[in-house]
Amino acid sequence: MPSDEQLAQAASVDPAALTELYNRHVTRIYRYILARVGTTQDAQDLTAQTFTEMLHSLQRYRGDGVFAAWLTVIARNVVAGYYRKHRPELPIEAADETSSGWRIDDAVSQRLQLAAVQAGLAELSAEHAEVVRLRIFGELSTAETAQVMGRSEAAVKMLLRRALRDLRARLGEVER
Repeated sequence: MPSDEQLAQAASVDPAALTELYNRHVTRIYRYILARVGTTQDAQDLTAQTFTEMLHSLQRYRGDGVFAAWLTVIARNVVAGYYRKHRPELPIEAADETSSGWRIDDAVSQRLQLAAVQAGLAELSAEHAEVVRLRIFGELSTAETAQVMGRSEAAVKMLLRRALRDLRARLGEVER
């Protein structure tokens, strides 16, 4: 199986390579963006915009870092641009992630959990919220998160530990 870096090099001329990159990373990028913006419609739009930006920027990708981290930086910039243009409200009713296989009570429970986590993230420092979004929602490794945030892996581990402790406290969980 080709690496992300190999696919990135081939993607400008091979639609199958581009499709494979998209399939590998769309869920992670979508979750990261959803954690940042809070609505499925905006998250879907911004995810599409992220992959459009990726396509336009592939010629600038040098393979120096991990592709997932590079793509997450694009997503981060797309979200920043979105917030510069909009001051969105966060209606939890818009976070309708239901599909035909889900029961309505499961969907409601997930919405309530997402709302609680988003409210907790909003109370954290920007740096703590971002490390949680990147590691948990964006599913980046510690090394990839360090690359995106411009910090050492040790600093990211400490930030995440503190951020999760603070988030648990805000969500009312007892620290173990």
